Amino acid sequence: MLEELKPKRVFHYFEELTKIPRESGNEQEVSDFLYNIGKELGYETIQDDSNNVIIRKPAHPDYVDHEPVVLQGHMDMVAEKADGVSHDFTKDPIPLVVEDDWVKTKGTTLGADDGIAVAMGLAIIEDKEAKHPAIELLITTDEETTMSGARAVKKEALHGKKLLNIDAEVEGILLSGCSGGHNLIGTQTLDYQPRKLKNTFELTIKNMLGGHSGMEIHQERGNAIKFALQALDLIKTISDYELVSIVGGSKHNAIPRDAKVIFTSNEENFTIDFSDLIAKYPLDLDMEVTINQVEDAKEVLTQESKENIEHFIAEVPHGVYSMMEEYPDIVECSNNLAIFEMNDGHLKVTISLRSSNPETFDAHTKNVKNIYQKNGFKVVEEDYYKPWEFAKDSKLREVALVTYIENFGKEMKVEIVHAALEPAVFTETFPEMEMIAVGPTMKDVHSPKERLSISSTERTFKFIKKLLERL
Repeated sequence: MLEELKPKRVFHYFEELTKIPRESGNEQEVSDFLYNIGKELGYETIQDDSNNVIIRKPAHPDYVDHEPVVLQGHMDMVAEKADGVSHDFTKDPIPLVVEDDWVKTKGTTLGADDGIAVAMGLAIIEDKEAKHPAIELLITTDEETTMSGARAVKKEALHGKKLLNIDAEVEGILLSGCSGGHNLIGTQTLDYQPRKLKNTFELTIKNMLGGHSGMEIHQERGNAIKFALQALDLIKTISDYELVSIVGGSKHNAIPRDAKVIFTSNEENFTIDFSDLIAKYPLDLDMEVTINQVEDAKEVLTQESKENIEHFIAEVPHGVYSMMEEYPDIVECSNNLAIFEMNDGHLKVTISLRSSNPETFDAHTKNVKNIYQKNGFKVVEEDYYKPWEFAKDSKLREVALVTYIENFGKEMKVEIVHAALEPAVFTETFPEMEMIAVGPTMKDVHSPKERLSISSTERTFKFIKKLLERL
């Protein structure tokens, strides 16, 4: 499918990766695949207990006196699909589409985040003529969930003092810092009572734009859970209702695209016009909202449980909390109302909170926890990761900036990204290591509209090879 695209070997490996299951937590097969490639190339290859893979390629003869360089990306991907799409991420290949300058899919995430880093790394280590210092290609697991792969890398596993992370999403931008964050998990036991109203209905919200809860949180993309409450407010103008359930979202790092609400009413049917409400979400062009009668529920939530849920959704913030004072175009602190789950009489809500400022991080964490608690939730903090702090002095960054302008005739922009990157974890294990992050242009990652620029991939690969020559 991608055999005519350039760089040829990069897209060869990328297509091979799309055939292998690699959702976070299901990485054994892809880890084995990478390990076998390293061994087949004749290089020292390590597969650790977390299924991280390290492939060591010796230096080109002209570079044997240079320090080794770490090339790094992650093998796992976010597995999201559009409503109604039949796709099993445990076995089905990702369906690829080439359209103009883009590699896309048919209703699933593409996995360019971060399969393209793995493909570039493999293309470089198989190239016997490439000029560079010794390379340690580090490919980690579980980046999209807990970063447990990065956390498991031992200090003695790497010898390089310079790390090039290939997990950025905009060509021409060099990342030199990132936010920290954690998940706030709220749980409560729900109380039920017999249904009083006659009919049961399902409100379905689907195909909102969604996207990355860090990189795209400032774009005011709609949140399906928040929309569900606004839709219920419209229903309330027509009829009293009892609430049975609300579910929505599937990943802590993805803005919720879909939600479903089960409720009861004495109405025989609903013909509500949601167009005015939908118009408030101009980015969510493909959104669909429907109400259909379903099998009657035997029980509904008590008034107290219902009010706790509705007050919580209304009160808890979603989106940008503050912008960076030094870089006013960059988000400093935000949170994503990510997942609503109801199972066996229990409600679990996941919120992903990010910040590059410890003060706003602590203040916003306290605020969200207070909202949880006053609406009947017990709350815990999980999966904390520190920010990757901006280094005032970095020879690696300086060389990268000079290399870019020499090859492309324009300056590379340096930014701090409002998302989690593995260098934030590596700074604890390797405090003396210099790190930067780059990557080709991708759009709408973590959503079924994810796509990868072909021309940007070619330019970025050229830049990485030239940078390695300079190092």
